[in-house]
Amino acid sequence: MIKYETKSAYSNELINRTKRGENNDSLYEDFIVVENMKSQFYYVFVGDGESFVSPFEHDEKLPQTFDPRTGTLKQDLTVSEYKALVISHIDKISKKGEEYSNVKEVSVQRCVDDYKKMLKQKRTYEKRPNGLVLTVYTNDGHIESRRTFKRLSSEEAKGVKSGYDRDYEYALKYYNYSRHDGDYLIWR
Repeated sequence: MIKYETKSAYSNELINRTKRGENNDSLYEDFIVVENMKSQFYYVFVGDGESFVSPFEHDEKLPQTFDPRTGTLKQDLTVSEYKALVISHIDKISKKGEEYSNVKEVSVQRCVDDYKKMLKQKRTYEKRPNGLVLTVYTNDGHIESRRTFKRLSSEEAKGVKSGYDRDYEYALKYYNYSRHDGDYLIWR
């Protein structure tokens, strides 16, 4: 991703959020894989030269389909299919006896509520010669976010995806519940 913009809390102005941190030394390096009009997002945060993949932001299993007739991007899963995936993923990362089981129900419900909200949002795409722009609209028609992705060669794409897979496996292997700061765990 080369640019990530979200709506300002105070106006409908879009703010560039690609670079974060006190010295703009942290950034999002999200990417999207598109094959046969289907897409899957991968979220990566880079800070201090290290990439970070959270086991709770793993969208690989949320397939979406491009609709060329309407120029929109649609979620492929029903709410019940999504809920089953959330539960499966949470069970995969939680260990027996872990405190996490206390917040599982809240986590699942929060994820499902967020997904229902996502299903109501309009998502459009714009193909460009060197990439793709994805825009998400609020229910009142204002832009909520816009992501601009650069098209990669097959070799570059394989390198990015294999790096993500390695970082994700590391995140799953070394995840420690006691370091989690939220009241519930979210998988999107």
